[in-house]
Amino acid sequence: MVSDRAAEASRGTLDQLSGMLVKPETPGGDTLEGLVREMLRPMLRDWLDAKLPGMVETMVAREIARISGRE
Repeated sequence: MVSDRAAEASRGTLDQLSGMLVKPETPGGDTLEGLVREMLRPMLRDWLDAKLPGMVETMVAREIARISGRE
């Protein structure tokens, strides 16, 4: 749907953003924060798997409607 150039530019920007948001895991992270993070990871993955596709579809549809003047 988009050109290779646009896709690559978007991918690069998203990679930069994800690098800023994700804290690198420290080896031996036996802190309470590390334990909680590991316990929540499967729950977050399940929630994202269930909710993210619908959220993205809704946001993309809204943006397309906004850009095309069909709001």
